Amino acid sequence: MNQTILKQIIFINIFLKIIFVSSAYPQLVINEIMYVPSESNNEWFEIFNAGNSPVNLQNCKWKDATSSLRTITVNSILLDSHSYAVICQDSVKFKLQFPGITGILIQTVWSQLNNTGDNLILIASDNSRDDSVSFLSTWGGNNGGFSLEKKISSGSSNNSSNWSTSVDFLKATPDRKNSVTPKQFDLFLKSFFITPLFPTEDDTLKMEFTIKNTGINTAGNFYLNIFEDANFDSISQNNELLQSLQFGVLNSDDSLKYNFTVYENDTGKKQFIAVIVFPGDNDTLNNILIRNIYKGNLNSVQRGIVINEIMYDPLTDNSEWIEFFNTAALTINLKGWKYKESYSQVTIFSNDFYLNPGDYLIITRDSTIYNAFPLLRNLNQNQKLKLLSSMSLNNSGESVSLTDSLGSIVDMVDFRPSWNNPNIADTKGISLEKINPLFKTNEASSWSSCTKPEGGTPGLINSIYAESKNTNSELSISPNPFSPDGDGIEDFTIMKYRLNVPFAQLRVKVFDIKGRLVRTLADNAVSGKEGTIVFNGLDNGNIRLRIGIYILLIEAIDDNGGIIEIKKAPFVIATRL
Repeated sequence: MNQTILKQIIFINIFLKIIFVSSAYPQLVINEIMYVPSESNNEWFEIFNAGNSPVNLQNCKWKDATSSLRTITVNSILLDSHSYAVICQDSVKFKLQFPGITGILIQTVWSQLNNTGDNLILIASDNSRDDSVSFLSTWGGNNGGFSLEKKISSGSSNNSSNWSTSVDFLKATPDRKNSVTPKQFDLFLKSFFITPLFPTEDDTLKMEFTIKNTGINTAGNFYLNIFEDANFDSISQNNELLQSLQFGVLNSDDSLKYNFTVYENDTGKKQFIAVIVFPGDNDTLNNILIRNIYKGNLNSVQRGIVINEIMYDPLTDNSEWIEFFNTAALTINLKGWKYKESYSQVTIFSNDFYLNPGDYLIITRDSTIYNAFPLLRNLNQNQKLKLLSSMSLNNSGESVSLTDSLGSIVDMVDFRPSWNNPNIADTKGISLEKINPLFKTNEASSWSSCTKPEGGTPGLINSIYAESKNTNSELSISPNPFSPDGDGIEDFTIMKYRLNVPFAQLRVKVFDIKGRLVRTLADNAVSGKEGTIVFNGLDNGNIRLRIGIYILLIEAIDDNGGIIEIKKAPFVIATRL
């Protein structure tokens, strides 16, 4: 082989390698995308210089799936090696959300990004393609206000496993390393829950923590410290320490759960701090969570703000809405509180907003709510209304929650259309109402369909409201008789029980006068010393039971399956004359 041919072969090989490397690892890459911002018209994306030399952004362009090419800047702006530049829709809104950003920020002519996914393309000044990504909402970042972050900046942009929702406390990381980029050592306090949500003085506080190792390496010899923040300064101090637990080993990408119980009988607001202590942790910003809760007196209606009514499938040209009700005996400031659906979260009030005891708050998608409920144009003193354009409830059911300013879940419900009254053929334009605001929100037995001709009762007492009366009896049924005929009057009966043991599993069944089982209300359900059961008068096939006498049977069962307590009581299903 002569020298000329050999040189040509070597040149071709080198040329092909250059093409392959440059196409697989472009110097300018799309690194982070905010396509579902918490505030409208505040979309942006971040580019990263993954090379070892500066790049001039002059005459670089971008486009999404439906737009034409748009010039990022006509000015000469150098992006240094391993540095970031943010391309945004509105620089003023961006700076308000991220006031500490000092890097390159460029506002450009914008093309609205699609919330279900889009094709984002980055074009170099010579019109060659630098990078592109065809992302879907399933990749992450679809929860309003959280960005979609790349895990490995120099890795493939079109590999879904290389992207994830930001886990940063600011919900995004513009002008700095992405929060989902694996670190050598990184423990993450993923969650901290306290139950019950609205405890009284006799309740113990049950805490559940989830710790995840998001680092590349195994983590060992770390601590979970739990503090009761007595002075509410949000600073953990040694004299406030409740528990310090040491853990041995947690492998990369593994999680662990830890439960802790606080036994105390005093009432009032309480604040707790959980901190992971791990020497060598590369990111300590995700090692702390703060939660607060209010313990009320046994004799007071000290619960909190609850989800009380849901209009998820309104009539045409009418708005979706959700009603909240303050059952607490104190005024609550909703500043910083958030409303969350399955795929979006939005702050309801950025400034002080007070909800007094007995007040209703209706959040609605738009002003068409007045079409069905014109009385809301002139609100009473205990009625409040807030427009949230981001609301988009799923007609097949959805998870909805209310979160306070510290991130604690105040109330939540995973509602389903099956919670409606089965005797109503078409529930379009009919709200789901809670039978009693104090009943457990996330239980189907606490809900049924509105009986009013208007289809809902926003800002008013629910049409199917049933009172839960105080009693000293170990088993009471009220009202008794009751008439489950769907007229909104005594359609449900409330069964309250008190056991002689602190904890048990329950079997709750209803028999007719001939001893035939007609309805199973609970089967090995966990219960405390006291509880409430709501009965709608339907059998196991969702068919209304006939008029007559029935027997309620409650069996308390221990851990070994043995019956330790039995309670029986008769009740009557009647009809209104």
